[in-house]
Amino acid sequence: MRALFVHLGKDTVVRSSNIIAIINWETVEGSENNQLYLKKAQMKELVRDIAGGKPHSLVITPSAVYLSSVSSTTLKKRAENPSY
Repeated sequence: MRALFVHLGKDTVVRSSNIIAIINWETVEGSENNQLYLKKAQMKELVRDIAGGKPHSLVITPSAVYLSSVSSTTLKKRAENPSY
C-alpha cells in the first residue's frame, strides 16, 4: 500500500491515513463542543497553529490538532486525490 500525504499549509504534511477529521473553522466557532475540544487540546499542548492565527479549518490527527489556513474543502480534495 502506498502512503499518501496531505499538505496542510506552510511546511506541514500528514499521512492521509492519520487524519481523523477535517472541520470547517466556522463550524468550530459555532459549536460549544468543538470549542471545548479545542480548549482541552490546547491545555495538552496538542494544537499546532500553522495558519498564523487566521485558520480556515481544523485538522485532527492522533498526535496533534492543526489550525490550517487551507479551506476544509481543499484539504478534503487533497486527502481524496493524491494528484490534486
